[in-house]
Order: sequence, then C-alpha cells, then structure tokens
Amino acid sequence: MDEQTFVSTLPRDAKRTGALPFLRGWLRDPMGVGMPFPSSTWTARRLAQAALDAAVPGAGPVLELGAGTGSVTRALVDLGCPVQQIVAIEHDRELCRSLERRFPGLQVLQGDALALGRTLADDGPTSVRVVVSGLPMRAIATAAAVRCYGDSFDLMPPRGAIIQYTYGLRPPVEAPGCEATFVGREWRNFPPMGIWRYSRAR
Repeated sequence: MDEQTFVSTLPRDAKRTGALPFLRGWLRDPMGVGMPFPSSTWTARRLAQAALDAAVPGAGPVLELGAGTGSVTRALVDLGCPVQQIVAIEHDRELCRSLERRFPGLQVLQGDALALGRTLADDGPTSVRVVVSGLPMRAIATAAAVRCYGDSFDLMPPRGAIIQYTYGLRPPVEAPGCEATFVGREWRNFPPMGIWRYSRAR
C-alpha cells in the first residue's frame, strides 16, 4: 500500500489530532519513528510527569528528543510547563511544521537527536533541566544511543536525568556510567510502555 492509499483510509480527525503527520513520518522512515502510532495520552502524561519530577530547577528548558506529534509536549504544557520552556527536536520536516502549528512559541529544531552537538550548535540551549526521550532506542545502534545519552548528560547539572520509554521489559540503553531506575509501566498503551529514569552513576 502506497502512502496516498494508506492516508485515505485514516479517520477524518487524524490530521487534527496529529496522527496523520505521525503516520506519514512512519511511512517515510519506519526505523526512525519506531511504532506506526503515537503513544497514548496516558503514557504521554506519565512521561511528562516523570520529566517534571526529575527536572533540575533553574538549569534551562526541558529538552524533548523525538517530539513526534507533540503528545508529550501537550502533556508538559497541561502539567504547567510553559511552552517557551520546552525545546523539541524532531527529524521529520512535516512533524516539525505540525509542532509549530500546534504549539505557538515552542522552539522546534529539525535535526538528528542522536547528534545533539550538531543539532543544538546554532540555536539550541547550552543547558537544560531534564531530557525526555521519545526515541526508539531499541532500534538504534548501541554506540549511537550511548553517545546521545552522554551528550544529554553534558547539557545538565550532575543531578540531571533522562526520561526514556521502552516497549520491552528491560532498560533500553546500557550506557557506561549511567544508572537506570524503573519508573513504572503504562498499561493503557498499545503495546504497554515501560518508563525509565537514567541518571549518572554515583
């Protein structure tokens, strides 16, 4: 099935909810997007709450890796984080445009979240309070995932944290010098999603 035929089968409200850009992004780059549907609103809220609980006050904005359609962005805002205090990185051009339309004032950077140094070089923050990752780390080469985590921790104070989801039962990234703590599992997601908090090893 080609993209035009696939899109024609979607519900009418797909574009309004952000599902249409997400599905188009998945069709263009399945490995980069991961699953062919966005996470549930319950999962997005739990990810956002875990990120805000772990955030270091005064250290800069929240950095969202692989923002997709903005479900976690929406949850962050709903939980009281000003949209101006969120920086979203997304590789897909159409999803970036969708994020900018949905969230006026949001800083959206189109680029590779696995190459944070290059992506943040011109307009990105030099310090962030927490990182929340929507990247499908199980589908990413270990070396690239470890490098991404290292770059993320370099942006944060020593108590900084990365909040990561996974569809598996184990931590999705085994990074030297990092500790993974299980936050919880959201069963109201298909498939159920595990949420992990990564911090620097003490």
